[in-house]
Amino acid sequence: MDKKYLQSVIPFATSANLKLDNASGTLFGNYKGFNVMLFPLFNLRTFQISVAVKRQGVSPSLPEMQQIAAMSKKFLGACAVNGYRVDFNVKPSGLSIKSTVNNNLLHALEAVAANLSRLGYENCCQVCGQTDNVGTYFAYNCTARLCDSCHQTYIERNDAVKQEKSKKTENIVGGIIGALLGSLIGAAAIILISQLGYIAAISGVIMGVCALKGYELLGGKLSKAGIIISSLIMIVMVFLSNQLDWAIILHNEYPAYGIFEAFKMMNYLLLNDGIDLSVYIPQLFLLYIFTFVGAAPTVSTAMRKQNMPDILYRMDEPEQTTDNTAESVIN
Repeated sequence: MDKKYLQSVIPFATSANLKLDNASGTLFGNYKGFNVMLFPLFNLRTFQISVAVKRQGVSPSLPEMQQIAAMSKKFLGACAVNGYRVDFNVKPSGLSIKSTVNNNLLHALEAVAANLSRLGYENCCQVCGQTDNVGTYFAYNCTARLCDSCHQTYIERNDAVKQEKSKKTENIVGGIIGALLGSLIGAAAIILISQLGYIAAISGVIMGVCALKGYELLGGKLSKAGIIISSLIMIVMVFLSNQLDWAIILHNEYPAYGIFEAFKMMNYLLLNDGIDLSVYIPQLFLLYIFTFVGAAPTVSTAMRKQNMPDILYRMDEPEQTTDNTAESVIN
């Protein structure tokens, strides 16, 4: 886990009487009566607060949980309900995890615990709702509150999934086709939005997401090789999209030139001062920045899945407490 992340969260964990799982970066423990799991999101700027609760044997409803988030909208963002599990996103503060920890995290945690208590919820297993023999686990790249029975079911189910995944091979040709198709969607977005008079971040984000997801969809999985291939395709397609966008502008100014004829002329115009480079280069640079912003979360998630092995372990057993380990890493 990132050293700066550990330096930011250890003081908070101590003050909130929570424990730190060094391998996953998860903060967990009982906070004011509720077993909470604070999982760092991919960008390491914020957290997801997760609980598994029920009220009179009934799982929580999404509208009621959304109301909790709305009541503390300064600190809580979107929330999701899956069975007995509720996930609340903590709103980021500033550009670093330290800023979020210092400004928002405790307020968000306090709001979740106080409102769940006010509404009469109690801890339980996130799958079946049982209240006995429930532990906090890191289960295959996410946190989980499971009873012994559901823990065993998790193992059996995920063993089957792992066997199935091991049989799946990467189809590089299919991935390239998928990335190309996805990048075409991104190219269409870049040109359409630009023709409306904007250089919008969303166009680059669409390019980044669609190209990578296209590779993953038709290639079977997104490996490091797939990321490199998709990135090269995106670099080329962003450039070509920008060229075609300018060609359309040229066609509109000089209708005698067809769009594709104008497209062929673009390189000549760029090399012979026929295009205002003070406008062209910043626009192209912004498109690459926006594409990177769109691609980064997908790449981060893919790499995290590859680097974090498919493992399941219980975090709240005494031998799994890792506060001292974390501090030794810093020191």
